[in-house]
Amino acid sequence: MLALAIAAGALASSVLLLASIALMRAVRRSRVWRLTRHEPAWRGALHEAIDDPASARLPRVRALDLAEFLVLWNHVQESVRGDASINLARLLRLHGIDARALRMLRRRSLRLRLIAITALGHLREERAWNELEEIAREPGPVTSFAAARALLRIDARRALDVLGPSIVAREEWPLARLGSIFQELGPAIVTPPLMSLMLARPRRGLERVVKLARFGHREKIAPIVRGWLSSTDDVAVICAALDYVEDARDLPWARGAARHAEWRVRMSAARALGRVGDRHELGLLLDLLRDPVWWVRYHAAQALVRLHGLLPQELEMLRDGARDAFAADMLSQALAERGRA
Repeated sequence: MLALAIAAGALASSVLLLASIALMRAVRRSRVWRLTRHEPAWRGALHEAIDDPASARLPRVRALDLAEFLVLWNHVQESVRGDASINLARLLRLHGIDARALRMLRRRSLRLRLIAITALGHLREERAWNELEEIAREPGPVTSFAAARALLRIDARRALDVLGPSIVAREEWPLARLGSIFQELGPAIVTPPLMSLMLARPRRGLERVVKLARFGHREKIAPIVRGWLSSTDDVAVICAALDYVEDARDLPWARGAARHAEWRVRMSAARALGRVGDRHELGLLLDLLRDPVWWVRYHAAQALVRLHGLLPQELEMLRDGARDAFAADMLSQALAERGRA
């Protein structure tokens, strides 16, 4: 009897599984069919709305089709700027779809919430601010970052004040995508919060702030970095400052850091010397090429290859004349990598 019951249970589970698969396929086919049917009219209306949202002929968007329509609308929004973006937002408001997107934000489905978050950001929907701020604090990296991006689109200055600590600390938020957002916002908006973060010298995520600082006004941020280099013994702060160095005026600090006791500082100094130095840094980089730490030697060799005013033939002569086998090998590797680039 037990064996029969187990077999019956297994059969029932199999039937349920097959039924679930069939249902999901049917739902997917239905979605594709609806999209194929409605997308041409939606796309036409969106292109009309770019010039004049009031005259755009948008068919009624049914509840079942709302998510697919917003996916298309979000996609078009990503490709436009300025008045075109404003007109697309007006189209949704004229048809009451902004309120429907707000309601979608409260759905349990992750996919629907992400679609709504993105749409509300493009709409610059102030009514969604509190809910988006709560979502941005959630531990989930996907929804929290999407909400943060939406907040930055709604009110960048206010969002940067709210999100500053998270931008620094949340390493799961992609730095490259944050950089794209900062670049889009422009130096006038991002410089003040970046300066505040840098003056605070956060113990965690300092290197993220320095990388994002490149999108601010350099003439305002550079004095803070020079202050770090001249007034701190903190290895993490010095390394972060050296990674920001892109001006020959900062060479004295990079030269001094090349003789630091901590190998991470020497490595960062080698990178800085390669970015802004010239053949006057040759002797210092050759010393670093004989450093006991592999990573310092590697970055010294990379810096030599990039050094302004140094000819390839001179590099080959340096490699062939090197008395240190480690230095010669590292320089050979750097030359080979440059040849493959």
